[in-house]
Amino acid sequence: MWEPVHYPDEEPVTYKSAEDRYLLEALKYGLNLTIREVYPMLIRLIIEGLDPIDADGEEVEFCGLLDVPDPRAKVSIIEAREECGRQIKACQMMLEGPVDRAEAVLRNSIQWCRFWSVRAPTPELRDMFAWSLSRLLEGPAAKEMEDG
Repeated sequence: MWEPVHYPDEEPVTYKSAEDRYLLEALKYGLNLTIREVYPMLIRLIIEGLDPIDADGEEVEFCGLLDVPDPRAKVSIIEAREECGRQIKACQMMLEGPVDRAEAVLRNSIQWCRFWSVRAPTPELRDMFAWSLSRLLEGPAAKEMEDG
């Protein structure tokens, strides 16, 4: 969509999708506030429902190439998901490159599995990431022995 919408009571707002516009305008008109006032409220409501823990660690901002926050770090789950996706793509490119970077990719995968085993929104997802983490920590030799 990416089309600016003009309102009489505030600066123009550019929406990413029609759904975003619908949600934010419903709050805007329902609460008689501006989009800029209701946006942080909506984000907080969404994030509170997604994060299974009350993070008590350091506040983290993503800035390094393959930096992964501690599972108890104060970080937005939405930002963590986006950063995880970016790092997955970076790891794919690293593995396709001429230099073997498998160790860095493995380390990054372990760190993200550890993070999501604590912070994924549902118990099923947390269990899945915990299982993946244990598999990564066991290494490929354990899997080969298991397979026969």
